[in-house]
Amino acid sequence: VNFEAVIIAMSVVGGSFLIMLGVCCCCCCKKKSKKQVSEVPYKDDEKAAREQEKRRVRQEERRAEMKSRHDEIRRKYGTV
Repeated sequence: VNFEAVIIAMSVVGGSFLIMLGVCCCCCCKKKSKKQVSEVPYKDDEKAAREQEKRRVRQEERRAEMKSRHDEIRRKYGTV
């Protein structure tokens, strides 16, 4: 048997094995991360809802402040 052919065949088999091992590890990691994400979805939802409520309150405050500023400018120039 040709020694070079054996070396090439072994390297192809070894490379294929390493690639398959890497693919399996990636699949396992993705499956594991999906489980961790799905275990605690309500905490993220609650946090997002609180942040959204804070943003809404700040926006309303800014809107009221801008309205009062505009009303003040209108009174100053008599366009009310």
